[in-house]
Amino acid sequence: MLRVTGTVPARVLLSRLIITLCNCKEDVKRKVHSVIEKYAERGLRSLAVARQEVPEKSKDSPGGPWQFIGLLPLFDPPRHDSAETIRKALVLGVNVKMITGDQLAIGKETGRRLGMGTNMYPSSALLGQSKDGSLESLPVDELIEKADGFAGVFPEHKYEIVKRLQEKKHIVGMTGDGVNDAPALKKADIGIAVDDATDAARSASDIVLTEPGLSVIISAVLTSRCIFQRMKNYTFHFAAWLYAYCPDLEI
Repeated sequence: MLRVTGTVPARVLLSRLIITLCNCKEDVKRKVHSVIEKYAERGLRSLAVARQEVPEKSKDSPGGPWQFIGLLPLFDPPRHDSAETIRKALVLGVNVKMITGDQLAIGKETGRRLGMGTNMYPSSALLGQSKDGSLESLPVDELIEKADGFAGVFPEHKYEIVKRLQEKKHIVGMTGDGVNDAPALKKADIGIAVDDATDAARSASDIVLTEPGLSVIISAVLTSRCIFQRMKNYTFHFAAWLYAYCPDLEI
């Protein structure tokens, strides 16, 4: 299993906080959330922007009421070699999942661009709180195995996903870059910190990348498989030699 890094949904929470701070009317809130969803469907994150006038020009002054200005769309593109790395991983039989703190619509659009599938679910599905009735009868372990990813997750969700995959006898590798990834990186069989990762993520990982990109992971998979095949061949030939020259030897 190879996990694609994501972020805690801080931008979504911040936007909601700003909208609440501005005491926006219900029709404005509905319009704002509608725009956020449309941006998300295009793979764009949204950051709410507001202003406040402080006539007293003092940091201790409460100032006037906050005024909502608008939404700022942000595009955070995947790493330059992510699509090719995922394609090669899938060819090699490595199951790739995206675990992101972004909205579900952003996760699906990013997955579509990377060619890794759009069978993704919100984090509520991991806790059995999904509104989708078709998921209620599906065990969480099976849901995690079949899903291409989960959106709106927090650190505890990432850790739980890794844990449950391991309980299903999967070898789990995970990439990450932030403090929020550290628990899951530590839990994974192979924790991989990317080149710009925080110190917390680096210390929790087994491998730390020193250059941008993820393609080196495929090189590691190919090399490890070659080593395993050589060990397997050596064991087979050694057993055959023992059988040929020491037929009476009990193994």
